[in-house]
Amino acid sequence: MHRMFKLVFVMMLVFSFAFPASGTLHLIYSNGTTLSEDAKTYYVFDVQIWLSEGEEILSSGMVYVDYPTDIFGEMLVYNDKVLVQKTGILQSVLPDVITEVYDVITNDNRNNCFAVTFDAFFAGSADMQDFYGKVSTDPQAPSELFRIRMEVAASGSGQLLFPSYLPGTESLYWNFNYETFDGGLDYSEAVEDVIVPADIPVGSLNLFSFTAAPKKSDIIIKWSTRYETDIVGYNLLHSTDGFNFAMLTGYATNPSLLAQEKNSVNKYEVWDAGAASAYSVYRLEAVDIAGNTLSLAQVEVGNGISYTVLNAHPNPFNPGFTVPFVLQENMDVTIRLFDMSGKMVRDIANGNYAPGSYAIRVLCDDLSSGMYVLTSNIAGEHHSQKMLLVK
Repeated sequence: MHRMFKLVFVMMLVFSFAFPASGTLHLIYSNGTTLSEDAKTYYVFDVQIWLSEGEEILSSGMVYVDYPTDIFGEMLVYNDKVLVQKTGILQSVLPDVITEVYDVITNDNRNNCFAVTFDAFFAGSADMQDFYGKVSTDPQAPSELFRIRMEVAASGSGQLLFPSYLPGTESLYWNFNYETFDGGLDYSEAVEDVIVPADIPVGSLNLFSFTAAPKKSDIIIKWSTRYETDIVGYNLLHSTDGFNFAMLTGYATNPSLLAQEKNSVNKYEVWDAGAASAYSVYRLEAVDIAGNTLSLAQVEVGNGISYTVLNAHPNPFNPGFTVPFVLQENMDVTIRLFDMSGKMVRDIANGNYAPGSYAIRVLCDDLSSGMYVLTSNIAGEHHSQKMLLVK
């Protein structure tokens, strides 16, 4: 149902000019603390926001977190090291506020940033505004947006911050009437100190392969390793949407997934019965003797559905990005990129495509820095994604 309202959002956003709302949004990172759970160490902090004037409801926004890699490592989202929980004005609303989390990789080798986006797809409907909370105008009592938990990799000290190298912050947030804020975003308080006092031991291994493929009505998942050191065993997680994962099987209940720890190649295999009729994503994790979880790899099998649309990446991008999608049959595909005035700046795909996996590269050397909207229409289903060009 939410896709219908998402289409309304995209049409209003792309085909009309937005007028600014009054006030400046102030983003805050606060209440940072370390905690231990299941032999792991995490850093947890809150994301808050307040508005300098007026009364507004947020319909969408983006939060960026730049982090020290010597404490957290790199590519935290891909390695399943970040958990985002909606709080305050984004929690317990009906209809739901959709949240996505993804790594931000820029062309100057920054692998130490991730983004959290949120969208209320019923924005623009006056009848729905009572379901959403207004942004606080009190700097002493800001509105809560998220609680973010990041898995720690090593001891050390540093800062979490909203990165200053990202342009276009004046158009990151929109109110319920599809208006940006004339004062833009103040992220001077979106900084939080991190101190992790103790070293954290982890095991190690070399992952040679990780595959998933249909066999009749089942999916067979295989992987091979070498040089397993201080590894207890493996967990295999499953998702039907690529975002929400649940345990499929693990070493605690499946002895075949206990670590073999041979210097020669170690081989593992799992059958997912009946899974060939549905889209599936599998994520592989190893657990070491200290209880730490090492996220190793992720694989997608798209047999059971007509098509799969994945997020374009990288985002932010410069000078281009890739649009991936998977078709299981011949389908009409339209993919376009619009600027924030509603002007189409790229006609990326427009026609009938054969079954297969696609990764269309889009170059934007001639475009200016700022926010854009990527839209797709496949078999009558509409999707949208905000894209930020950084130069």
